[in-house]
Amino acid sequence: MVTVTALVGLGPAPASARPIPWEITADSMVHLNDPDSILAEGNVVVVRPKGQGPGGMFIRADWARYDKVRGTLKARGNVYILSDADEITANSADMNLETETGIFKDSTIFMAETHMYVTGEEVEKTGEFSYTLKKGWATACKPEEGKSAPWSFTSTTTKLTVDGMAQMTNAVFHVKDAPLAYTPYFTFPAKTKRETGVLFPEWSNSSRSGFGLMVPVFLNVSPSTDITLYPGYLAKRGIQYGGEFRYVKGPESYGTFMLSYMHDDLVDGADPTTEYKNDGLIRREASRYWLRGKANHDFGDHLTGRLDLDLVSDQDYLQEFKQGSFGYTANNLLFLDEFGRDLQQETLVERESSLQLVKSWSNMVASAEVRTRQNTLNDIALVGGQQVFLPRTVSPLQTLPRLDFTGRIPISGTRMSTAWESEYVNYWRADGIGTQRLDLHPKLITFLPRGGWLEGKVSGGARETAYQVESYGNSSWDKASFQDRQAYDFTGNMATIFLRDFDLGNSGWFEHMVRPNLLYEYLTRTQDLPSLDGTLSTNSYFDSVDRLERRNWLTWQLNNYFEMGGTTERGGFWNRNLGLFKILQTYDLRQKNPESLGLPEEGKRYDWSDLRFEATGYPMPNWALGYQTNESMYGKGVTRYELINQYSLAGGHTLGLNYRYLKDSGMVAPYFYTDLGESTHDLIGMVGTRLTETLTASYYLVKSFSESHTVESQARLIYQPACWMMELEASTSVDDHRVMLIFSLEGVGRVARMGKGNL
Repeated sequence: MVTVTALVGLGPAPASARPIPWEITADSMVHLNDPDSILAEGNVVVVRPKGQGPGGMFIRADWARYDKVRGTLKARGNVYILSDADEITANSADMNLETETGIFKDSTIFMAETHMYVTGEEVEKTGEFSYTLKKGWATACKPEEGKSAPWSFTSTTTKLTVDGMAQMTNAVFHVKDAPLAYTPYFTFPAKTKRETGVLFPEWSNSSRSGFGLMVPVFLNVSPSTDITLYPGYLAKRGIQYGGEFRYVKGPESYGTFMLSYMHDDLVDGADPTTEYKNDGLIRREASRYWLRGKANHDFGDHLTGRLDLDLVSDQDYLQEFKQGSFGYTANNLLFLDEFGRDLQQETLVERESSLQLVKSWSNMVASAEVRTRQNTLNDIALVGGQQVFLPRTVSPLQTLPRLDFTGRIPISGTRMSTAWESEYVNYWRADGIGTQRLDLHPKLITFLPRGGWLEGKVSGGARETAYQVESYGNSSWDKASFQDRQAYDFTGNMATIFLRDFDLGNSGWFEHMVRPNLLYEYLTRTQDLPSLDGTLSTNSYFDSVDRLERRNWLTWQLNNYFEMGGTTERGGFWNRNLGLFKILQTYDLRQKNPESLGLPEEGKRYDWSDLRFEATGYPMPNWALGYQTNESMYGKGVTRYELINQYSLAGGHTLGLNYRYLKDSGMVAPYFYTDLGESTHDLIGMVGTRLTETLTASYYLVKSFSESHTVESQARLIYQPACWMMELEASTSVDDHRVMLIFSLEGVGRVARMGKGNL
């Protein structure tokens, strides 16, 4: 067999000819004069190299005819076309090679940019990367001979472009050969650029909310701004409204804000079976909402701003609507990924929002902050079948504003530095006690000379805190409005290092470093100010500055670090951290430590804190073991221990097991615990395994032994072939039992979410 090669479209040509370079190779070729064309048969290959014309193209067929004057090509039999990243197979093709348009019969197209496969009885290529299909279907799953795609969309007509949406008329969604849904018009994002259109809907079903449907609509406002609307409906609750607004002004200036709203038809408390969580607290708001958002802005010259917004109608909203693409869990992950900071826990009834400005220099930082708090606690309780109003005696504390200025400047020619912390804050509340507070804390810091066997740092400072106490609403304050407090602190830290290497042979070594450390902390103050209710409870003060603890503590630490390393055959170096082991304890030098620690036995000194042991080991690079325990010096035994075990294997297998026990949860100083009679005793476990290449399973458990119940358990089974995913999840908590099925399509997104709550 002889292969014949011809170059066409090169050199002189008539005015009507298309001077585009093409190379044709075939088993046999014939040159026809009228019209001027090339007829090729057997293993025909037509190539236009990259850099010649709009882009590189490769065509293969059993038979082809190239018209040199018109620049057209007819190809028949096992036609295969590679146009940049797109692949086309067809029984026949009629193409204009200059415009890269044409018609293909019984064709399948693979669009690499979106990983989509489209097939049609007749496919018209209307541009370099745009197509119109008649009686076709689209899927992200690679077609297999004689088999139906796991999922697909069929339609009478489909218009598909890389930079636009796939627009279908009379679209039907299929799983295998079974039709599941029909719509006269449908679009989905088979594209790389944003464009206005309807996103795939989300279905749900639960015993509390009934059947639900949400149909997101994406609006491309500008290249740097977009809006997504989330209209939805819940059979037992009514219509839902939602919206998301995003903008980008620069690499460090961007924001995302979301709003959810519904007029809830489900009345809480009228029927005890409808009360959420059965906690006796009844929601009376029918208009329910959640406004959340975050923004960062770089003003230039080291001036940055940050906004965190979190406002909700009631304490139950975030827990009731935790799941879904517009729920708490998904939004929390989105904010954490985009901004590096997440939302507050969904169980907190007091929601915080803040606006901050920060200006930084080489050795100073100034900041201003406004922080608001919203109390979402339901204020009606069900007592003996009757609804009782619970008045709120104290309003949430608002920070309006807070100003901070901190810095540190070295003193020339010495090893000393001056440092300072200063703060002004105005605490206001609608009803209750507030204050204006000025806190000044200058310090002097010095280091021990370098090069000796001893290293360390010494610092000392004085602190002045002044209060102007205010009463708001119906509250009253019968003490002096202006009060102040002085405090003095001193800290000294000294340490040394002992290091030894052990030769392991074969160019390997083992290193053991011991670092004893001695820390002394002294702090005294003139008085406690201001105590709002005359007690030492947490609610007695505004924040930690008011709860300034007296200290005269001496803490010793013995730190051990282990490392292994060596040289490779090529002369390089490698090392691996094997772990650490610490022992530490604090001695209280104060004369009246029993009273300050709140311990019950009068006249008995409690000088020593618990003896604390911490160990972390890495037996293998993918295995981390940790253990922490506290041993009482006064007959209480072990007051705390915690086991941490995290292990991962190649192939996607993971194992985690944390065991935590805390006998006395009232820590008032480092490793000093009060005997409150409260304890925490939990087991937290997680295991995940890849059963096959496409099937994974995981289980998560939080078991409370102190309360004798399972706090939370979750089992998940995920089936994920190349082009779609199905996730089955069963979860149990104190208040809820839920089974959920999630179905997602590659290139399209989540298409089905069916769940049953409160089973």
